[in-house]
Amino acid sequence: QHEAAEAGLRAEAAALAQRLQELERRHEKTCEEVFRVQRQALFMKSERQAAEDRLGAAQKQLEQAQDEARRLRELHGHAEDAARLVRDRDRKVGDRESWRAAGRGMPPALWPNPLPVLQETETRHSKVVTLYRSHLLYAVQ
Repeated sequence: QHEAAEAGLRAEAAALAQRLQELERRHEKTCEEVFRVQRQALFMKSERQAAEDRLGAAQKQLEQAQDEARRLRELHGHAEDAARLVRDRDRKVGDRESWRAAGRGMPPALWPNPLPVLQETETRHSKVVTLYRSHLLYAVQ
């Protein structure tokens, strides 16, 4: 009876030892899997951070491009205004020339005084030149 109990206990001990070995193997596998998952999570976190950094840089570039586009639209508007002023000046110069041609047939006492027109034209011309210079300097900067 004693030998039968001892044999039963030895068999049970052997089965428990085998089960313990199996559990140890499963534990090692689980630890390896946990380590792999942690490593992958850390990698994903760093990838996410890098993507967020790239997104931030792209958003900043987009804002800069939008600011530049807005500035260029303003410059374009100023250039159109300046071109309009030049066309007006050219038209007035043409009008002055036609007045001169018409006035050649009149006695000098009846000629209109072109001095205010010339002064206004010169003033506008100076403003246009100043505007163009400022735009060019701004564009170069």
